[in-house]
Amino acid sequence: MKKANLVFKDNTPFSLDFNDFYFNSQNSINEREFVYTRAFEFDTKEQFIIAETGFGLGLNFFLTLKHFLSLKNRPKRLFYVSVEGFYIEKHILKECYERLGIYNEFKEYIDKFLEFYPPCKRGYYRFYFKDIFLDLIFDDISVLSNLDFKANVWYLDGFSPSKNEEMFSENTIKNLSKLCLKNAIICTYSASSKVKNILLKYDFEIQKIKSFHKREMLRAFFKKESEILEKENYFSRLLSNISGKKIAIIGAGISGTSLAYELSLRGFEISIFEKNEILEEGTSYNESGILSSLILKKGVALGEFSQFAYIEASRFYRQILGLSFDGVMEFSHNELMNKRFLDQRDNILFCINDNKAFLKDGGIIIPKKIVKNLLKLSKAKLYLGHEFSYFKKDKNFSLYFKNADKRPNFDIIIYAMGSDTKDFINYDAMNLSKVRGQVSHLKPFLNTKIALSSKGYICPKIDNLQVIGASYDRLNLSKMPNLEDDKENLENIKEFVKIYNLKLIGSKVGFRSYSSDRFAIIGAFYDEEFYKNAYKGLLWTKQRPQILPKNYDNLYLNFGHGSRGFSTSIIAARYLCALICNEPLAMFKEFVPHIHPARFLIRKLKKGL
Repeated sequence: MKKANLVFKDNTPFSLDFNDFYFNSQNSINEREFVYTRAFEFDTKEQFIIAETGFGLGLNFFLTLKHFLSLKNRPKRLFYVSVEGFYIEKHILKECYERLGIYNEFKEYIDKFLEFYPPCKRGYYRFYFKDIFLDLIFDDISVLSNLDFKANVWYLDGFSPSKNEEMFSENTIKNLSKLCLKNAIICTYSASSKVKNILLKYDFEIQKIKSFHKREMLRAFFKKESEILEKENYFSRLLSNISGKKIAIIGAGISGTSLAYELSLRGFEISIFEKNEILEEGTSYNESGILSSLILKKGVALGEFSQFAYIEASRFYRQILGLSFDGVMEFSHNELMNKRFLDQRDNILFCINDNKAFLKDGGIIIPKKIVKNLLKLSKAKLYLGHEFSYFKKDKNFSLYFKNADKRPNFDIIIYAMGSDTKDFINYDAMNLSKVRGQVSHLKPFLNTKIALSSKGYICPKIDNLQVIGASYDRLNLSKMPNLEDDKENLENIKEFVKIYNLKLIGSKVGFRSYSSDRFAIIGAFYDEEFYKNAYKGLLWTKQRPQILPKNYDNLYLNFGHGSRGFSTSIIAARYLCALICNEPLAMFKEFVPHIHPARFLIRKLKKGL
């Protein structure tokens, strides 16, 4: 990720990268309101999407946020998606706001923004404001081809076309046009004939209007409604069309409760059904655990997704639950891990020194507190002792349980049952595992604020208890703890901490859900017979655009999170909300083929199996 080369000239930020001012310091707010933030009317639908090329200092966003919140008649939610290719350090941003004299006006929003400002790393980062989601994407502008949403309005910004050609290039406009709703508005201060001609080429109608400084500027309107066929259309999302707001989530673990929280922000009426009579029985209700990331070689999709999920989960827990983290120290315990650490030594998320990696954004978590707090915030109705059996659908869904009365009239059902989900899924190609894990509870023996992880892990002590773990067993399905697993946990921590005479005071068993490729399974229930017929020729036609897929309406999957569910469940919740509500995808498109439920079948079809 490039860092911005910025200086001040007369208290105005000046880019040495583009040899231009970020904006006119004398009338910056009035000019930006005229060109961008007040150049269109908000409708009063459920949601509105604004996208921007060039976040810069974020002034367009803060002006938009303030204007949006001041309106009585407005959409219920605003999504603001902004791409920035040059990272500005947090302290420099604050200095910019102060020198420009805008800090006090936007202090409430700026302070919150800076508190959760992400690291200098390519990525997709979400911020939560009241009724507003800011998706800040650090990458060059070509990333537009890796995004998925349909915007109502675009702010085409980013210095002048003569100094930042790529931002106004044909490739950029082409990619941008694919991310427009019909009649989407393009706002820009530019009046360049080259920009105008490119916009015309990609189905925009052009207006030339008088600008703030008494010169012309362009405003464009997208007049096409196109269906984009891609080479991997079998992974494309289909537009959702739901009429009701009642959602049933099966499972009250972290994947179900984080999803319930996100859905509550969209105004859904949520019911969660849990088979256990008490919440504490599930793995998501352990006494303590660790928020960390896999450290794999660069470019390995599983490692990249794990990093993304880890940093966003950390930011989510800090933003929403007010948590703080003291870090995790990861130790490499074999030659393969040493090579991975060496390959990632310049990754800002991992402060790597020889065989140790310090992850400052990770640390100890108290799972049962997180899950219960998310339940409380979501205001979901929780039904304990409801062991799901099956559903029936007429106009709406009715749920049937082994030990409780049926529950009718749901518009959407989401399976989030963890390892039990495999008992309700009958897809031919989906190979699922139910893995037993046992953690050991010890009398506190190591005074550390930092969580330690290697072949085993040690959590910092909580009250009079310290957790170590965890075993991994695909064959044993017993819910009862056993001494052999406790001995294994003790042996594993001795690899990197030489401590003896430890006192065991208890154990807890849970079951994790794994897929064969270790990615979570997140998305719509797909029509398996349709897939088999529609894509049976993939062995010979891999490079051709495919027809759109077919899913079962209003049925979704959210499981297979393995041992890192407290990170990947946050991403899953946002992604499923995007599918259900036609929102920005909340992640790069490149990850979708790795989490899509149909991926296993597609792999077989490509091999002609």
